Amino acid sequence: MTKCITRLAIALVIGCLASAVVSAAAPEPPKGFRTTKWGAPPANGLKKLMGPTSDGTSMYVPPPGKKSQPLFDIPVASEGYSYTHGKFYSGSAWVDGQPNLEKMKAALSKEYGPPTFSNERMYLWKWKWPSKQIEVHLYYEQRFARTTVTFL
Repeated sequence: MTKCITRLAIALVIGCLASAVVSAAAPEPPKGFRTTKWGAPPANGLKKLMGPTSDGTSMYVPPPGKKSQPLFDIPVASEGYSYTHGKFYSGSAWVDGQPNLEKMKAALSKEYGPPTFSNERMYLWKWKWPSKQIEVHLYYEQRFARTTVTFL
């Protein structure tokens, strides 16, 4: 009986240490989207596309004629920034073509580790940091050959 308790105690200590090592090595969540930090007001260079809605949500986009910069060295077709009551909470980038989906999935996995959720059949991957309430979603719409990357 004492040997069982001792083995159980050792197993628990090893488990706790392994858990601490894994969580210490976990990648940090994004601090926002591109250069926009969570909770920041809309940047002066953005153009309001819509809003505010009844719940206080507004969407902004780069001004017409301004080309979106690549994200993780992948060309971006367009992008949008969402604010609630004037505070940034979500940013999305859209990239074209299935090859860019694969590049984006690889780039996000390199930056944030393996996805915490994936459904290959639905072309959906998510990275989540529950303690920070931050997520990154990657979704591919096959019929339009367009990938959406959302940081929220």
